[in-house]
Amino acid sequence: MKKIVRVGYVVCMCTFGAAVALAAPKDSTFKRWSYFRVGFDAASLAGSLLNPDFARFEIQVDSRYKKDLYAVFETGLGRCSWQNTYLTSSASNQFIRVGVDKTFFGLERAQDLDNAFVGIRYALSRVARNASTYLIQDPVWGTAEGSIPAKTFLAHWLELTAGFRFEIRPNLFAGWQVRARTFINPKRFEELPPAYLAGYGRGDRNTTFGLQFYISYGIGRRK
Repeated sequence: MKKIVRVGYVVCMCTFGAAVALAAPKDSTFKRWSYFRVGFDAASLAGSLLNPDFARFEIQVDSRYKKDLYAVFETGLGRCSWQNTYLTSSASNQFIRVGVDKTFFGLERAQDLDNAFVGIRYALSRVARNASTYLIQDPVWGTAEGSIPAKTFLAHWLELTAGFRFEIRPNLFAGWQVRARTFINPKRFEELPPAYLAGYGRGDRNTTFGLQFYISYGIGRRK
C-alpha cells in the first residue's frame, strides 16, 4: 500500500509540473534549449578527498525550457567500504536523476541568470553490494562467523531541492542547494544496507538531507 501511495505521489507531482509548464505564457522571442550549463558538485569531490572510504562524484546539466523553468539531468557514481571487528563490506552504485527547477525572482535585465530556485527530482540507481563477512559474539551461544552473498539491485528515490545560483564571471556559475530525499522502495535495503549511496546519502535511512555546491559553465544564446 505504501508503495502505491509513493508511486501515486510521483505521478501527481509530474502531472503538476507538466501543467505548470504548459500553463506558462508563451514568448515568441524566447528560444527553448538555447542555453545549457554543465557543472560538477564540488562538495562531493571535497568529501571524497577527505574520506576515501566514501568516494563519490556527480555532474549536472541543465537547460532553459522557459524563462523561469529549467530541465535538469544529473548523474554520478560512488563507492563505499566499511570494516570493523564484526563486519567487513563494500558497495558501489551509479545513478541518474531527472527533474525540473523553477526560479521565482524576476530578472533585472534580459541576460541576468542569477536566481533562487526550487525543484523536484526522480532518481534511479544501480547498487552493487559485494560479498560481506560478519562475526557474532554471544556470551550464551558463543562465536559465529559467516558471510552474506553479493547482491545487485535497483534503488528509486524522490528529491525536493532548493537553492541559489549566481554568476561569478560571464558564463561561470556557482551555487548551493539543499536536498531532501526519500526512498520509493525502502524494502530493498532491509538486508545489510550500504553505508553510503552516491547521490542519496546513508543507505540505512529512508529519508536523508544533503547540501551540495555546484560549479557550472554555460554555453549558448542568453538573449
